[in-house]
Amino acid sequence: MNSGAKMHRRDSRPIIFEIVGNLIDEAIEAAWSSITIHDPIHELPDFPALRPTNSTKLTQQAAGLHAADRRGFDLRLEDVIEIMYHPIPGLFDHEERLEAWLHKNTHDIADQISMIMAIDWLKSALDENHPDTDRWYLGYALFAGRTLQGSFAAIERPNSILSMVFGSMEIPIHGEQIPHPRGILAVNSILDAMDNSQSMPAVNSWLPALAMYPSVAFRLQIADRALEAIIRYPESNCSGCLDAMIQISTHDSDSARRALMSTCDLKNRSVSQLLADRLDALSGRMPNLALEIHDKLAITDDSSLISILSNALASLCTQRPEEYPIRAAHLISIGNDRSIRRLIESGFRTYLDYDPNDEQGLLSHAWLDGGDLSKSRLKGLISEQRKISVDAFEATLRRINDESESEATSLREEIMSRESR
Repeated sequence: MNSGAKMHRRDSRPIIFEIVGNLIDEAIEAAWSSITIHDPIHELPDFPALRPTNSTKLTQQAAGLHAADRRGFDLRLEDVIEIMYHPIPGLFDHEERLEAWLHKNTHDIADQISMIMAIDWLKSALDENHPDTDRWYLGYALFAGRTLQGSFAAIERPNSILSMVFGSMEIPIHGEQIPHPRGILAVNSILDAMDNSQSMPAVNSWLPALAMYPSVAFRLQIADRALEAIIRYPESNCSGCLDAMIQISTHDSDSARRALMSTCDLKNRSVSQLLADRLDALSGRMPNLALEIHDKLAITDDSSLISILSNALASLCTQRPEEYPIRAAHLISIGNDRSIRRLIESGFRTYLDYDPNDEQGLLSHAWLDGGDLSKSRLKGLISEQRKISVDAFEATLRRINDESESEATSLREEIMSRESR
């Protein structure tokens, strides 16, 4: 071989075309064996749906459509390239770089194309005036099967599941819209089958979207499903499940409270941290519940969790500042310098606006339990306290002096030195 000759890769497009065909076949088989393939949401009385009797007929029909629609494949591939591929401007070897990217990402691209095909077939089936019932069985089975197989493309398309629920590609903009009964049955079957870890990303994507609609959340028992998913796979990223619970709190506080308290009671480290991160969002809807969960989560020795709770506490107490001191004191007692700094930075100034005399002694408590970085932040607050009330300043120093006379003396000297400058 000529040493200057280049090795050329095989054109990736036929490979992707073949992979898409395999994905369609495998997905339909997976759906047929895992879920109830419901009848179409829309049917014309004069043209009733012809339900497939077995998966083979469905896979053969899908394979025939895929093989005959090479132009459709090319268009879908171009759409995927436009979305996923990011060329570097100014380079002249565009085609070679694109081919290298196609070769490297064949399975991800095929996943996207297979899901686009499923959605295209569902669009035809959800046309209320001219529904294509054959496409319903194909689109529903392919969409459900790819989801159960852990398709990343399914995660990105929560609107598709909403279209199915409402029986229309037009997603309602207001939450009071009533779902289509057949759409509820169709989506319920998919959700029931999503009981493996591969499905968790889609669960986290879909449940918050479904939770936005009260009638949908009630009929599909979204709060219970979110809790069950967390219990089943606590080490998976369950952020979407928690978001769904919080979303439901706006229209079904009882279900949200039950699910969130049960989640808190799991005492799983990663779940607890995710829940703590969302207390601020919950507080805007159910402030009392947010504080209650905060208190339950604060019974811990997890330093990361304590830091998250410390950062959130001031926000949770915005409307009830009297709730802040006792909780802050607890977090100081169980925390480290990092969590104490979080408390100081996020809430001490607001607390002192509410109680400039610091009757609860949080300044001295944080000083004695914190490290050098915490002390550096406290010096400014203690100095400001002296300007407002010398008596309060002296009380702070006395509390510090009770534990460390040298620290109290040193702090007094530094504060006085600041004022004399």
